[in-house]
Amino acid sequence: MSDVKPFFLTPNPGFGQATEKDDLLHPEKNSLVDHDSLTETQYFGFSVPEAGIHALCYMWHRPNMGIVTGGAWVWKGFKDSVVHSELCDLRTYKDTALNNDLHEYRLNNGYGIKILEPLKRFHMTYADPAANNSIDIILQAVSPVVMFADGNHFEQAMHAKGELVLRGERYEVDSYNIRDRSWGKPRPEDNMPLPPTSWMTATFNENFSINCNVFDQVSRAPELQGSKFAFADENTVNGGWIFRDGKVGRIVAAKKQISRAKGTLLPESVELEASDDLGRTVKMTGTLVCSCNWYTWANVRMAISLMRWECEGMVTHGDCQEAMWNDYLVYMQDK
Repeated sequence: MSDVKPFFLTPNPGFGQATEKDDLLHPEKNSLVDHDSLTETQYFGFSVPEAGIHALCYMWHRPNMGIVTGGAWVWKGFKDSVVHSELCDLRTYKDTALNNDLHEYRLNNGYGIKILEPLKRFHMTYADPAANNSIDIILQAVSPVVMFADGNHFEQAMHAKGELVLRGERYEVDSYNIRDRSWGKPRPEDNMPLPPTSWMTATFNENFSINCNVFDQVSRAPELQGSKFAFADENTVNGGWIFRDGKVGRIVAAKKQISRAKGTLLPESVELEASDDLGRTVKMTGTLVCSCNWYTWANVRMAISLMRWECEGMVTHGDCQEAMWNDYLVYMQDK
C-alpha cells in the first residue's frame, strides 16, 4: 500500500478556518502536489426518503491529469451498481469545463452548480430530456463550515429543497445532507489492506448535526478477530464532528456496531456512540432505507446508503457511505 493516504484515512487533529475562496478551486495548493491522483472535489447530495430515493452529485477534478469527472446519480431502492440506477450520468471530460472556476459551471452532460452565496447557498440543476430526468434544487447551509486542521477539506450540513423528475415521475425534495469539499491531496487507488470505513452523517435539525468517519472495530466485529483487519478501537476514528447548540466539537472517540447483510455486506442497521472534545456524547441508531454500490475506481467498492437515523426521540435521514477494498471483500467471502 502506498505511503500516501487520502483524507478519509487520515485522522483529523483539529479545526481550521474557511474563507469564501474555499468554495472555488485551489490551484496554489494543488500545485504543491506532484502525484497523478491529486484530487479536488465538490460533493452535494439529497434524498426523498418516503420514496426510497437517494442521490449523489459530484465534481471530481484531477488537475495533474487535466480531467474532471462529474454529474448526477439518483436511484430508488436497492441497486447492484450505479449503471442500474434510474439516473446514472457521471462522465469524464477535459477540465476546460471548469474555465469559469466553480462560480458557475455546467458539464456537457447537463449537470451544473451555481454558487449563489459562498459557503451558504447553491443552485443545482441537471436535465436529460431523453431519459425524462431532471434536477432543480437549492441547497442552503444549516451549519457552520467545518474545516479540517490541514486546511484541505471541509464539511457542512445543508438543506436541499426543490424538484426531482426521475424517469418522468415528479418528487418534491426537502431533505438534509452533509456536503464536503477536498483539495491539495492525492487520492491513491491502491488495494488497501483495511477493514471497512464508514462515513456516517445525520442532520436532525438546523442546530444539531453529526458527521463521523470510523473503521470497523474488532471489539464489535468478531469476524475480524485474528486478521490484519483487526484494528484496536482507539485507532479507528479518522474524523468527525458534532454541531449542537451553536458549537462544533471534534469527535475524539466512537463506538460503531454494524449488522451487515450476508453476501452484499450492506449496513442493515447501525449503532453509533460518538464523543467530542467538548465532553458531549451522541448515541444514534440507523436502519437501511436504500443503497447502491459505486466502484469509484476499480480497486474499491463504495456502498452509498441512505439510513433512517434516530437519536433522543428525533428522526432524520442521512448517509452511511462505506469503502471496502479487495483484500477485505475476498476475506469476507468465506465468512
